[in-house]
Amino acid sequence: MDEITTLLQEYLLVPKPVGENERDSAREALRQSFEDLENLLLDEETWNIFLEDQYDITNLKTKLNSKNDEERAQIFKFGMSCLITFTQTNFTGPHPCEKVVNFLKSNTFQTHDFAKMLGYNNEEIYGKTEFPQLLVTAKIIFEWCIVNSIVNIWWYWRALYLHQQILDELSPSLLSDADRLYKLLQVNFNLKETIKVALDIEVAQLYLLFRHVSKARDHINSATESLNVKYDYVGVLGKRTKHQEKEISQLALKVNLNDEEKKSDEGPENSQATDFPHEIDTILTTDDAVLPKNLPLNDEVRLDNVAFSSNINENLVLPNLAQKLFLTIVQEMLIAKPEDELRNEELLPFVELILAQQNTFCVRVVALCLRSKAESKNRRTIERALRQCEEVLGAFTKEQPEAFDRFNDVFATGLPAMWKVTVQYANLLLNIGLPKNALDLYLKLQLWEEVIVCYTILKMRYKAADVIAQQLEKKPTIKLWCLLGDATDDISCYENAWELSKRRSHRVQRHWGNFLYNRKKYADCIPHFEKSVSINPLQATVWFRLGYAAHQTENWQVAATAYKRYTTLEPDGFEAWNNLAQAYLKIGNKRSAYQALQEALKCNFENWKVWENFLVVSSDISMYADVIRSYHRLLDLKEKYLNVQVLGELVCDVSDDTIDCEGLPAARFLQKTRELLGRVVSIYSGEGAVWELYAKLAPTATLKVQRYQRSYYAYTKNNQWCKDPKICNQILYICFELSDLWLSPEIECNVVVLSSIKLNLSSAISAIRKMEFPDTKESLDRLVGLLDAIAKKINSADKKK
Repeated sequence: MDEITTLLQEYLLVPKPVGENERDSAREALRQSFEDLENLLLDEETWNIFLEDQYDITNLKTKLNSKNDEERAQIFKFGMSCLITFTQTNFTGPHPCEKVVNFLKSNTFQTHDFAKMLGYNNEEIYGKTEFPQLLVTAKIIFEWCIVNSIVNIWWYWRALYLHQQILDELSPSLLSDADRLYKLLQVNFNLKETIKVALDIEVAQLYLLFRHVSKARDHINSATESLNVKYDYVGVLGKRTKHQEKEISQLALKVNLNDEEKKSDEGPENSQATDFPHEIDTILTTDDAVLPKNLPLNDEVRLDNVAFSSNINENLVLPNLAQKLFLTIVQEMLIAKPEDELRNEELLPFVELILAQQNTFCVRVVALCLRSKAESKNRRTIERALRQCEEVLGAFTKEQPEAFDRFNDVFATGLPAMWKVTVQYANLLLNIGLPKNALDLYLKLQLWEEVIVCYTILKMRYKAADVIAQQLEKKPTIKLWCLLGDATDDISCYENAWELSKRRSHRVQRHWGNFLYNRKKYADCIPHFEKSVSINPLQATVWFRLGYAAHQTENWQVAATAYKRYTTLEPDGFEAWNNLAQAYLKIGNKRSAYQALQEALKCNFENWKVWENFLVVSSDISMYADVIRSYHRLLDLKEKYLNVQVLGELVCDVSDDTIDCEGLPAARFLQKTRELLGRVVSIYSGEGAVWELYAKLAPTATLKVQRYQRSYYAYTKNNQWCKDPKICNQILYICFELSDLWLSPEIECNVVVLSSIKLNLSSAISAIRKMEFPDTKESLDRLVGLLDAIAKKINSADKKK
């Protein structure tokens, strides 16, 4: 184990633990390692290994395998140098020294189209990615120049992360590569706990990039357990605004590290330890003077942070590894939870806790970007979000902190490329109503889709077409042809793009489908969307639109498949789950519809329409507990809600003690059903159908009679009731029930009540007979006989008196 640890430290995958007195010398050693790697990057002899073979993988694989161990180790470190420099140039800053830049821009590399080598499925990398030859070379080395299994896998995993970051679209090919490496990672490499945690976090980050939440969550949970970090939300009294007089309960995050419960016996001063045995001591700078500043809110109403009455995390020192874990948890929440205020309320305590600690460069940048994203939706915080993005962008270009202080945390924090932070800043400008300022940035970044949006807002859409046409003259690409079609509404542009891609581009089919979809030509757009997702299935928006188009054309099987695939990529979309349930119902799969609606409710617990669908489906599959729960929830949300059909099915099944979907008797829900009907009847006291159902559940015959009478009065309160054959039949049914109850030996004779019932029956017979409905004649004759029996019972009772 120590041998593997030493190897990982040598190849800069994990830092060496050092004491405080050794920190300066360790930093100097790390600085020297990065300088040596930078010098290695200028080794033309090593570059020639790849350039002479024209980057042919077959030849390179043979050539690299023929090297001895020492030569392979040297080439591998050359690959590390390539990846570090690529990361420094495109992700962390500052820019490499002039000597390195001039070398990488030399004519040596101009004969190869490295950007094309990094493209997948006709999908290009971001157009302004600098020095793509570095990533191409690094990936080949990490895959084929074997020095040690775990070292190769880990560095190649990092290369995959950077590769996906610079692609416009999620790549199935890269995901396949990641899954292949993931299987190799399942081999027990006998890593120390702390090293396993560091690897778990980086694995989770790449899977989050692919929106593969389940695998990412597995590694997050593994890292949390290994670090022995315990956290939970608690309510703490506090103030959110400057003028708030009374403290109210606020959401806070309580964190415990390293079995603090066991330490509590040592005294309160030791309840939060600054020592964290599971932590790899970091030697990266945490000097606030060289990190991007955490800017104040500067709002006249809101405080910068919630002012809690008590500090539940007092003296907490959150180590670097735990900070990166918490950032990963926040990023998982952003994908897995619905985009609403509640999500922001849940993730901000994590971010604020991290920012309250000493941070490394990457941790600080990612935490500030995440907070800016959360604050971009609120008018009181969007200004800070804008200023904070400016601060972060400025930090990328500063000389301090140094490159080695920025690199190691890139892959465990989910640090975005620098241009993506600029996009976040431009989006904020657009949100606050500054489309011209945003347009300037989008033009600089060559983000033509966003350029079209800005010109459309400015009512200058023709200008977008001109700009894209100019770019097409320079270099025709599939993407530009598609965007020209979007800007001009000319379908021939998509046809040109499709031919240019040799009929293999998912982007072309997506844009073509969107063109038809936006014009509500749903039947026509379906084939294009299907073709697009068959080429690249990682397109959540296309799956959703395909589902909707199929829904509109009542193609339920396609709709179900599309919505199902969408929910695997975007599990937080309650609308998709709800639509998926409807599609399942249309094809007769009620069980799957029920499960889909359960997921929809997890995403949106407050939507009464989803609860209503859930109620109906639960009733259809005899899930009585959920019928009762959902009906109560509908009454909570709407105050008034009546579904007599569902109530009727529930009452009949419970009364008849049928077997539910779990194979258990429904009678066990009798009391809960009575409580539900009691609540409903208190709201709808004038509804005869509700009293009728309530009567069926009455525990005694006397109570049953009283409720049937209430039902009778509710049905007959309208003088015109007898003109409706349906109500007449209901009245006849109630009269029969009342007669049978009073003629049964269970009920003691009460002349007053009997006389009242006799009057009810007489009135009903008289009113219904006048209407001369053919289907009531037989029932009326039978009711007359019962009326005579009741009259006899009254006479008998009078004689006894």
